[in-house]
Amino acid sequence: MNSAGDQIAVLYVDDEPELRDLFRQGLERQSDRIAVDTADSPSAALERFHEGGIDCVVSDYSMPGGTGVELLRSVRETDPELPFIMFAETGSEHVASEAISAGVTDYVIEKAVGAQHELLARKISTYVDRQRAERRAERVNDRLHELAGVANDALWVFSADWSELLFINEAHERLFGQPTEELYAEPDSFLDRVHPDDVDRVRAAMERATAGHSQSVEYRVRPSESVELWVESQCEPVVDEEGTVERMTGFTRDITNRKTRERELATTNEQLDRFTSTVAHDLRNPVNIADGHLGLAREEFDSPHLDASARAIERMDELLSDLLSLARTGEAVNEAQSVALEEVIESAEHNVAMGDARLAVESSEPIECDPVRLKEAIENLLRNAIEHNETTVRLTAGVLPGGDGFYVEDDGQGIPEEQRGEVFDDGYTTIEKGTGFGLSIVTRIVDAHGWDIEATESVDGGARFEVTGVECGGTVEGSAD
Repeated sequence: MNSAGDQIAVLYVDDEPELRDLFRQGLERQSDRIAVDTADSPSAALERFHEGGIDCVVSDYSMPGGTGVELLRSVRETDPELPFIMFAETGSEHVASEAISAGVTDYVIEKAVGAQHELLARKISTYVDRQRAERRAERVNDRLHELAGVANDALWVFSADWSELLFINEAHERLFGQPTEELYAEPDSFLDRVHPDDVDRVRAAMERATAGHSQSVEYRVRPSESVELWVESQCEPVVDEEGTVERMTGFTRDITNRKTRERELATTNEQLDRFTSTVAHDLRNPVNIADGHLGLAREEFDSPHLDASARAIERMDELLSDLLSLARTGEAVNEAQSVALEEVIESAEHNVAMGDARLAVESSEPIECDPVRLKEAIENLLRNAIEHNETTVRLTAGVLPGGDGFYVEDDGQGIPEEQRGEVFDDGYTTIEKGTGFGLSIVTRIVDAHGWDIEATESVDGGARFEVTGVECGGTVEGSAD
């Protein structure tokens, strides 16, 4: 059974009472969706039509007091799209031509009435369903246009090769200083407003999108001679069932404030880096002097107190190194590149004293990251595994099964569940030699990328670190070195 909202109200117009009754009974037997109301003249039909609730009109042509075409013209003045079927007794070319000119939906010649109920029921359902779908689409389209009109972002739809602009909202003019009419006339003319140093990068992103790859690109635009903005465009190719790109959809937004904050943060980080380098130099000098004198003293004397002093100086040096690294780990990353995860991991391995430990990369994907910062994070994960296990460990790394991140794990003693949330805190360590800053540095690098990290248990019961929220896939662009 069909729902009440799926019902179709048909108005049948004919001056013959018996034909009206046969038509109603026959049509309602064919479909439980259809309910038939009748009228015996064009004037009565028009009155019933204006009362509302009619989904389709089926009318005879020749009737006393008017014709079906005259009724059709009156209906079209109110509703140009309402399904209207002329159910005429003859196939007169004149009548058919007149009906078509007036905007009839279909023209059916009466034959044996009983044999045509199925045909008419099918036609009525098809035309009404089509019109309802079109009206729903129009309503959705109207709402989307209303939303686009008040959006701060420029919303756009281009053809697959960018040669035709299918839709753009008014925000484009505010961001680019370009009338939308100008862009419709020349779809690639927005590039004239892009900073000359950024045009090639934008064109390259457009070409990759045409090839079917989602794109996100940041660049500068000049809406006027005195104004320069930073914007971000994100593009999503729309493909058909066979994977062929049909059109480009996306948005462009103003990121000038974000870029300003990033520059300010970069300046602050540079100042912090110079400060920490100076402090580290000033602190390391007395540490090195103390270590040198301690070495001379141990040549002359043999005392456990000197051994304790040596361990303290060694720990001070480790603390200085980790504190310097932590201070340099800011909240921003350099421009992301697409690099192979395996390459970053292997590069990190070369900077770690692995001893007898072995590392295997089980799977790899290109990932969007700052490769230098990511390498530093993985170095600390590898050191953490080696230093926190008394026996030699086997390490494994690779892409997570869901493809949205990567993992580094070992087969060592693992991290107790109650401590997994604390291991990333500054200064937290469970070994005497540790400084407690290694995983803290990892966390800052992960956060700077906008990712998440979690400590859990590996298959072998060791420690496993999972980094999620990572954009994997795409084409390798950069290097981890």
